[in-house]
Amino acid sequence: MKASKLAITSALVAVLGLTVCKKPDVDVSENSKKSNELSAVVVFAVGDSSIQHADSTQEKAQLGTALKAGDHVVTGDNGKVDVQFPDGSSIRISPKSVIDFSKLSQNNAGTTETQIALVSGKVFAKVNKAKKEDNFTVVTPTAIAGVRGTSFIVESEKGKPSSVKVVDGAVAFSNRVPALENLSEEEIKGNADLQKLQESVSASSVVLEKNQESTQSVKALELSKIENVKSIDFEKANKVATAEKPAVEVAHLTKTEEQEIKTIISVDKKTAEQIASLGEGGTLDEAKKKEIEKQRAEIEKSVAKQQDEEKKKFEASLASEPKDFKTKKDIVNYYERIEKIVLVDGKTVIGAIINQENGKLIVHTENGVKNIDMENVEEVIYDLQTKSKF
Repeated sequence: MKASKLAITSALVAVLGLTVCKKPDVDVSENSKKSNELSAVVVFAVGDSSIQHADSTQEKAQLGTALKAGDHVVTGDNGKVDVQFPDGSSIRISPKSVIDFSKLSQNNAGTTETQIALVSGKVFAKVNKAKKEDNFTVVTPTAIAGVRGTSFIVESEKGKPSSVKVVDGAVAFSNRVPALENLSEEEIKGNADLQKLQESVSASSVVLEKNQESTQSVKALELSKIENVKSIDFEKANKVATAEKPAVEVAHLTKTEEQEIKTIISVDKKTAEQIASLGEGGTLDEAKKKEIEKQRAEIEKSVAKQQDEEKKKFEASLASEPKDFKTKKDIVNYYERIEKIVLVDGKTVIGAIINQENGKLIVHTENGVKNIDMENVEEVIYDLQTKSKF
C-alpha cells in the first residue's frame, strides 16, 4: 500500500514539475493544431453566463455550446456552468467566476493535455482516471494544481492566496512564478540562477490526498508578482520558494461544497454527442430551430432530473450517515448556519435543520441527529450564528 501511495505521489509531482517548467503556450503549426484540437461541451447552465470564443465571437452559455482552447467563460452573480470533456471529466464553474480554456488537445499517441486557467472565482472538478501520460491541470494566477483521477475544488480571488480541497484522489499543488514559465527551456538551462529557482519551485510542491486541503501563504504571492525574472534577487526568491511550501491540512468542506461536487452529472457518450450537435452553427430555418430547442429542453430536463436525484441522495445521507460534530462551531462551519428550536416544554435544541418531513424536524446536533415532532415545537430561531458567537 505504501509503495503504491509513493508511486502516485512521485508521478503527480513529476507531472506538476514538467507543467511548471514549460511555457504555457507552445507554438505549433496550424495543421498540427487543427488535427489535435479537442472540444468540451456545456451540459448544464443556469443564470447569466457568457462565452467569448478565441475568434472573438460571443454567445450565452447554454446546453450544447462547444468550448475550445482560447475560449473564455464568465459566470454572472447567479450563473453556473457545467462543462464536460471528451473523456467524461467534468467541471462546474461557480457564480462570479472567470475561466480560460488554455489547453484542450490530444497528440497522435492519444495523450490529452487539458489546462484550465481560473482567473478568479471557484471551480469544482471531477476528473476521470486517464492514461498515465494524460495531463489535467488547473492554473490560477498564483498557483497550479496537477490532477489525475480525482474530485477537487480550486478557489482563487484577485490578490489573494489560492486554495485547493481534495474530495477524492490526489492533487499536486504548487506555487507559481509565471514570469519563469514564460521563458523557453533553453533560456532556463543557460542560466544557473534560473535553473535553481525552477528547481526550488518544483521541489516545494505538495501532494494533497482525499480529505486534505491547502492554501498558499500570503508570502508566496511574491513569486507570482515577479515581472522580470532575470533581474530579481535570486537568493531572496529561492528562500521564499523553499520556505513558503503550501501547508497540508485536513479539509473542511461545507455542505454546499459537497453538494456541488456530488451533483455534477457526466452524461454518456451518445448524449454528449447529441448535446454537442445542438451547438452546431450554420443557417437554420424556423422548423429546424424549433426542433433544436425542443431537443435542448428535453435534455435539460433529463440532466436536471439526474441532478435532483443526486441531491436527494446526498440530503438523505446527512441523516443516515451523519458527520460527527464535536462543537456547535463545527456545525456552523459545515452547514454555514445553525438554528435554535424552542420546544413547548421550554427546552431547546440547537443544531442545523436537515429536513422537515412527516410532521418531524430532522436536526443535526453535537449529539447526533434528532427527530423532533413539529407539534412539540414552539418556535424556530433561524440563523442563530448571526446572533450568537460559537
